[in-house]
Amino acid sequence: MSTSRRVKILSTAAAVALLSTGVWFYACSSDTPAYMTVSPQLREIKNQVFATGTLAGKVEVDVGAQVSGQIKKLYVSKGDKVTTGQLLCEIDPQIQENNLRSAQAQEKLIEAQIGAKKAELIKNQLEYQRQQTLKRSDATSAQELELARANLQVSQADLAALDAQYQQAIIAVDDAQTNLGYTQIRAPMDGTVYAIPVEEGQTVNANQTTPTILKLAKLDVMTVETEISEADVVRVHPGMPATFTILGLQNQQFDASLVSIDPAPSSAEDSTSQSSSSSASTTEAVYYNALLDVYNPDGLLRIDMTANVTITIAKKDGVLAIPLTALRSDDYQGNGSVYVLAADGSVHEQMLALGIRDEQYIEVVSGLNLDDFVVIGDDVATAEAEALAQDRGPRGPMR
Repeated sequence: MSTSRRVKILSTAAAVALLSTGVWFYACSSDTPAYMTVSPQLREIKNQVFATGTLAGKVEVDVGAQVSGQIKKLYVSKGDKVTTGQLLCEIDPQIQENNLRSAQAQEKLIEAQIGAKKAELIKNQLEYQRQQTLKRSDATSAQELELARANLQVSQADLAALDAQYQQAIIAVDDAQTNLGYTQIRAPMDGTVYAIPVEEGQTVNANQTTPTILKLAKLDVMTVETEISEADVVRVHPGMPATFTILGLQNQQFDASLVSIDPAPSSAEDSTSQSSSSSASTTEAVYYNALLDVYNPDGLLRIDMTANVTITIAKKDGVLAIPLTALRSDDYQGNGSVYVLAADGSVHEQMLALGIRDEQYIEVVSGLNLDDFVVIGDDVATAEAEALAQDRGPRGPMR
């Protein structure tokens, strides 16, 4: 065999060997999956509840008219700040003044009748005494004496009836004076006028319902009226700190505190609800009304603004944390596990002690270090299968 032929054969053999080595390497490397991993990091975690509500005055009062009549004058406008006792509105007092004069006249009439009846009573008393004297000397009959006694008793009864009518007349005068005072509507508290549903010249009728003249509210402290879902209500309680934003200032947070949570949903106040319909409403979300207080010294917040509320249940700074997508198991009692990628490319399940969580991350109390590589996302299932395969070990040839 020539030298050139030998070199050609050796070159071909080397090429085949190199190709075989490449195919083997590719096949072996393709058997090792590539995982998406993340290392634990130090971060802030807030366990929070989110809700939406509306702003209202801490104290709101509908100031109404207690007498009927035409609105003669409105002394305030929307947005005015008023103090207790300040005159807000005046209703035409003519009818109430006439009623007062009529009640006073009736009182005087009864006073005159009482005076006349007292005079008559004295006359009948004297006549009865005279008849008694005459009867002792047999100068009058028994019938005359009885008549005198009856007249005296009638006078006494009439006087008692007039006294009762006089008391009623006094009450009628007091009522008329009170109603006359109602024509001047005054502020029951310090506050801000935020609504006036009537106009000057409008006639209001207080005989059936109390018409609202204007609405007052204390706006230095406001209330956020919100609803908390049944899934979150078990995790919150009065006194917890909260924040909220409004649509006009979404980057500014306002501090508030949770004041109260209703013990039952608002549907419990519906008298038409029936227990038999409970099965039909199991798919409906249940919400509980809650109130939060917020100081508003500069008057920036206004009634009926929309508030996006965040109630902070727990908060920790600088804790070791991993994404929730990395969890392989979680009992929600502080125990869980993840899959950790080792330096040799193998994976194994690592048990963890867990702490508080937010929407994306969970605190790792123990079980991981900052330099660990934790499998995340959809690769968790792949890592689980790989770990199970490693636990089973290599299998022999099938027979």
